[in-house]
Amino acid sequence: MYNLEYVCSLLANYRATPPSQKISPNETMLNEWYFDVGKYAIEVIAAALVSSKIHEGMQGPKVSKVLDIPCGHGRILRHLVKLFPEAEIHACDLDRDGLDFCASEFGARAIISDEDLTRVDFGCEYDVIWVGSLFTHTSRELTGRWMAHLARFLSPQGIVVATVHGRWSEQVHKQAPYIDEGRWQKILEEYSATGYGYQDYCKEDSHNYISGSYGVSLARPHVIVEEIERIPAVRLFMYMERGWGEHQDVVVFGRPDHAKPW
Repeated sequence: MYNLEYVCSLLANYRATPPSQKISPNETMLNEWYFDVGKYAIEVIAAALVSSKIHEGMQGPKVSKVLDIPCGHGRILRHLVKLFPEAEIHACDLDRDGLDFCASEFGARAIISDEDLTRVDFGCEYDVIWVGSLFTHTSRELTGRWMAHLARFLSPQGIVVATVHGRWSEQVHKQAPYIDEGRWQKILEEYSATGYGYQDYCKEDSHNYISGSYGVSLARPHVIVEEIERIPAVRLFMYMERGWGEHQDVVVFGRPDHAKPW
């Protein structure tokens, strides 16, 4: 079975029934696009699976272990458990309340994160790691380090599907500001000079469970690709501008190594 056939079978099962409608009373992401954002995530994950080599070396292609980081209160996780009903789903976040909700409502294995993600040992290999709107909040140095760290926990055919603020986000900020204008101008200055701009939120706009660096980033595609090129033994499968809900860019990278012989 080739990837396209496998992904079509996953999508057929996903469409059979709607995702859970139960929302945590502590959900901070709730808006009119809440469920659509999850559907858009499934769309890009399906494209990522088609683009990758997930079928190689398997007894029939099968995603058996999936990580959602940061999982929040299950905005995307409720869709992942439907797309991969036979997989073991892991949820990782700094927010303990969100983790508890994902474990109780969706049966996910909860993994408490760390403000330095490189200190988290996931202890297993994943076929799919979904990183929705984490690198939109990190400096270039952290983005590169954390991408490389997650790659350490990929299976031989595993992929990371991650989102970033790309070129379109310059226009989005004009309609729905990500951060105060003074900090945004500093982001734009660094972005213009280096291709990657970042500023921390002021403390009042950050989460109470985060004490360190947390803010807004803006990155040109070539800079994200450069960071992936630094990661050993992976290949770039896809870069899609405005791929997640016509907003954030999507990048897909993972195994096998780009230099794997024919």
